[in-house]
Amino acid sequence: MGPKVKFTREQIIDTAFEIAQTEGIDSITMRKIAEKMGSSVAPIYVNFKNVDELNEALIERIISISQQLLKEENTGNPFRDIGNASLRFAIEYSVIFKDLVIKSGRYMQGYDEKMMPALIEEMQKDPELNGFTVEELKTILLKMRIFQLGLSMMAANGLLPKEYNKQDMMDILSSTADDVIMSAKLRRGLR
Repeated sequence: MGPKVKFTREQIIDTAFEIAQTEGIDSITMRKIAEKMGSSVAPIYVNFKNVDELNEALIERIISISQQLLKEENTGNPFRDIGNASLRFAIEYSVIFKDLVIKSGRYMQGYDEKMMPALIEEMQKDPELNGFTVEELKTILLKMRIFQLGLSMMAANGLLPKEYNKQDMMDILSSTADDVIMSAKLRRGLR
């Protein structure tokens, strides 16, 4: 018998991510990861006690990618950056995005708990949103998220008009953000 193959947690998570990108999160098994890595399952179990623990690490990776996309959008308008980064994630990682959104929220719960405070913090940096309370920002974010998820689902499933490109999607997202902010400001003024 040859020497046991050793893999790092990162290598295993990378492989799980590759599988999730093409087949979805639910299709990840220890056996499938081992096959893809050319190994038995033993080295996988050295790093993760079960597939649920591995999926938690995978969600951490997905959150990290989401945060990186947000950093890359750094336009000086944090609220729009959030939407653009989310739309980019939906387009670039469409299978994972669909799993996060459609799978009865079980994957998004962890994602939301970790990302929501960071998103609100980003929104507080936006001059357009100056003066809004945290609760008002959460409402604005929810309204935009509802729109953004719908737009992203359409993009991820190829349901937008064929002539719509990524910039057209960013433009409509930005326009909707303007409308939501203007509406929130008007509503605030009417109180």
